[in-house]
Amino acid sequence: MRLDQVIENALANTTGENVFIYRLEGVKMEVEIGIHDYERGVKQRVLVDAVTVVDKAWNGADDIATVVDYDYLLDGIKELQEHQFDLQETLCGRILEIALSPDAVLAAQVTTRKPDAYPDAEAVGLTRFRRKG
Repeated sequence: MRLDQVIENALANTTGENVFIYRLEGVKMEVEIGIHDYERGVKQRVLVDAVTVVDKAWNGADDIATVVDYDYLLDGIKELQEHQFDLQETLCGRILEIALSPDAVLAAQVTTRKPDAYPDAEAVGLTRFRRKG
């Protein structure tokens, strides 16, 4: 799903005047992921992109307390490096749950990519999207 579609879908559910599109792009993970024997016990490089759509009352103050801080998402992604996953679908879903955890987040899109999976491909990846409600 393209970013403009994510935004369009999420905006259909907004109620406030301030909608923010947050992006966290190119997060580098080292995580044990894969179903093949040669992938077991070995951490692989995974790149993560996350987009959240936030509907939040904002008074224009230049204060981090008035917006959704990116730290929750980056910290949550980094914590997942301690887990083992068979499938990108599972890893991507866990990141999607983290992305959607703040009340103000209406929708999120997460993409995971394994850039070292195939020597003749830039990456193998997956995108998941979920809207609250």
